[in-house]
Amino acid sequence: MLDHQIESTRQEAVEAILRHYRNWYLPHVMLTPSARFGLYITAKTLLSRGDRVLVSPITCRTVIDALLEAGVVPVFVDIELSTGNIDVSRLSKSVLNNARAIITTNLYGSPDAIRDLRFMANTHKLLLIEDCAHVLRTRVETRELGTFGDVSVFSFKKHFDEVGGIICARDAAHGTRIQGRLIAEGTMPSAQEERLRFCQYRLMKATSPSIVRRLSAVYRHLVKVGGHHQNAEPARDFRSTILNTTFPTIAALLRVLEFLRRREQLIAARTAAARTLIARCPLPMTNGRYNDDVVYLAVPFFSSNRDAVVGKLRARGIPMYFLYTPPMNVLFPDRTYSVPNLDQDRIDHWCRHILPVPPQCGEQFLEVIHQSSALGKTCCATIADTRHQSQILASNR
Repeated sequence: MLDHQIESTRQEAVEAILRHYRNWYLPHVMLTPSARFGLYITAKTLLSRGDRVLVSPITCRTVIDALLEAGVVPVFVDIELSTGNIDVSRLSKSVLNNARAIITTNLYGSPDAIRDLRFMANTHKLLLIEDCAHVLRTRVETRELGTFGDVSVFSFKKHFDEVGGIICARDAAHGTRIQGRLIAEGTMPSAQEERLRFCQYRLMKATSPSIVRRLSAVYRHLVKVGGHHQNAEPARDFRSTILNTTFPTIAALLRVLEFLRRREQLIAARTAAARTLIARCPLPMTNGRYNDDVVYLAVPFFSSNRDAVVGKLRARGIPMYFLYTPPMNVLFPDRTYSVPNLDQDRIDHWCRHILPVPPQCGEQFLEVIHQSSALGKTCCATIADTRHQSQILASNR
């Protein structure tokens, strides 16, 4: 009886989630164990071994790991100093002609020059993949980011702190092929895990989190004492260490669905917090030139004293978002390529100075920024220093 209820509830939740992404983005939508698994599956399905994929060196390590595991070759391209995204003005015809795909990263929610990339992809017959792990909602000329590519990949983890993600495909044939490989390589949660998480979810709704945590601890102890506890197998390959191949449990899906149903309220709250943060922070921020509307996953400021500020934030227990240091072309020198004459100075400058702040931590961040006159002077110096260095780099172009 419980298993039947779980299965029917799961089907309803999955369909509601897929319908949401279908309505907002591309027509062929699939659940994936994680966004990184989605990128891996997409590359392995739609590209061939040895194909070159153009990507910014300012991205997550797991993106590069996923591409390498799929058998394709990441090719790092130049970035805009203002955003860390791909500098389309420096993509030569020879580089585009030798590639098979482009991944657009959209750092912290700020988009690449997506219309230019779409034009280049059409002209050179490239697959355009939108990595939307940072995209809560960004619009370019009133159009949603995630609708420009041939495939777009979304992350539940970064958006809702839940396991799982979504792959959206424009073409039905692409969607069918990706879905087939997802089924072949992904795994469903065990029946025992589904029952436990479903009961936890229902108890959480009916009682309190503390009671649920105590009951869960007792359950895990009894299972272990009874000899039925199975320890996770040692990591043996890439997918077992970096890619989560298990689809989300019913409880995770129900929580994601709750977030999606409150999407507009959550976006409004985050937008208001980001606007307050931007208005009150003396640091300059990145200049997204292509977007009409951005809901930042983290507001990216520049600071020439970035590491000192980060140290103060961490000392107070304020969470930091991803700092892309070192850049991926430095971290992966052997199995990847870079475009000729890659501007390493520009990449290093961006990595040393970017300071991404989650809007929900804005008040704490501002307290640190304004806590002393000395730091205030540092902030003022940062603005002039960063602008000066930006002008120098720009004049060298």
